[in-house]
Amino acid sequence: MSLGRRVLRKLSPVLTTAAMAATAIVFVTPGTAAADPSSGAWLALRQCESGNRYNINTGNGYYGAYQFDLSTWRSVGGTGYPHQASAAEQDYRALYLYRMRGWAPWICAALAGLSEDRDGGSGKVPARSGGGSGGSSGGSSGGSSGGSSGSSSAPKYPGKQYHEGDYSESLKTWQKQMGKLGYGLTGTGYFGAKTEAAALALQRKAKLNVVGFIGPRTWAAAWNPANKKGSTAKPAAPKPTTAKPATPYVPATNASCSVGAKKAPAFKGATMKSGSTYRELQCFQRQLGHRGYGLTGTGYFGAKTKAAVQKLQRKNGISNGGVVDAATWKAAWQGK
Repeated sequence: MSLGRRVLRKLSPVLTTAAMAATAIVFVTPGTAAADPSSGAWLALRQCESGNRYNINTGNGYYGAYQFDLSTWRSVGGTGYPHQASAAEQDYRALYLYRMRGWAPWICAALAGLSEDRDGGSGKVPARSGGGSGGSSGGSSGGSSGGSSGSSSAPKYPGKQYHEGDYSESLKTWQKQMGKLGYGLTGTGYFGAKTEAAALALQRKAKLNVVGFIGPRTWAAAWNPANKKGSTAKPAAPKPTTAKPATPYVPATNASCSVGAKKAPAFKGATMKSGSTYRELQCFQRQLGHRGYGLTGTGYFGAKTKAAVQKLQRKNGISNGGVVDAATWKAAWQGK
């Protein structure tokens, strides 16, 4: 999804300004499990993405507090435009996306130092009550809210629905687990009539939407012992989260990065490589931009950053394959 690599656009202006004071909006979603990120974590994400502005639309194709693009917004059941939806609706759809893919869609999650808990990427559709735009969390995902579908032991949902006639290596894992629950499946990888019948039986057992295809909740339900065929057990209560509270996100600025200084600030941490996101990289990029390399402080190490790093290394006799180590960091301020 395009939301996952925001390096293709310029980051929100909030990343290039001083830190914004934002009112803490408590993130409360009915049915949210104790393992989900705290309100402080979500606030840190919103501050980085949008300055905590739910109605923001800068015309760059990303909307609202969580900077959804339209395809990602609709993939989690959103309708209309994200920035026109209520704060509660945007919060819910962000949690939905987190349950499907963890923090991966948001570069700002790494910039804000957020870490995933056991619900990140679990495939468990979050429950909700009341209204909100968009359909219920059930139909498109192979299961409705409520019921006993979830299990923290389930492997990560593969990210696509499985219907009769499909074949997948990932489907073998689900079938084998269903066999352990007594539904008579083996790991063939083919979605035939027997697999459909097992999916329907599991959905009835777990009180999901009985639709006959496998979405994230039907996937996760196979790892819940309460859904064993013939079982009358109730699912165990979720364990309390041990996640650390998030530190409020403070955008990097030229001043905080010592851009233009004669001496490089201290190099922190391990080397920085292509394809990853680093908070510290924002300062390195800002400094190279100051010296004419055409970079901004996105924090994402993409192709443009790698090319600039390699050019800097050539000018300064550094042979380190285009990664930012201590010598390359120093050269950005003090080298040729």
